Amino acid sequence: MLHFATRLFLVIVLASALSAVPSASRAAASAGYAVEIADVGKSSDLAALLKERGYSTVIPPKNMWVADQQSNCAVWIGKNVPLEMLRAVLPEAMRFNPYLKFFYVVGDRGEKPPQAVENTIHVGGSIEAALEKKLNVIDQQEMLAQLGKAASLEELHRYLHEKNRPKPEQKPAS
Repeated sequence: MLHFATRLFLVIVLASALSAVPSASRAAASAGYAVEIADVGKSSDLAALLKERGYSTVIPPKNMWVADQQSNCAVWIGKNVPLEMLRAVLPEAMRFNPYLKFFYVVGDRGEKPPQAVENTIHVGGSIEAALEKKLNVIDQQEMLAQLGKAASLEELHRYLHEKNRPKPEQKPAS
């Protein structure tokens, strides 16, 4: 009888813990969406917070492109990542890395990334890649306002596309 009571208690605790995770984040994690975070600053704290909220996170090993928060100030957004996930993840990413200033939907300029990239938010992309693509700086407050205002994922993608249009003297990088 004691074992049954213990098991019942554990099941109740587990069920209540799972119900504390927002359903949108559970759905995002189970659908194969992920947050990849460059190993700079307090990346492990951001990963822990997002994991606690039910999102799948990964911090890849450092490489020559991962230097510090100022050099890793881009966010690469997979085109399939749900708007609700972006609304949950991006404000926290900005809180943990106040230098984030480039936001780009991967594939917006005709690239054909692997499926996994289309389902991933990469926080901490290199400034070199952002500059090579000739992306424009987007103010964090403006980005947060647009996240809240966008009625659909497509609307947010259109906004980012327009914000990242090359300036007249620039030609888009492919």
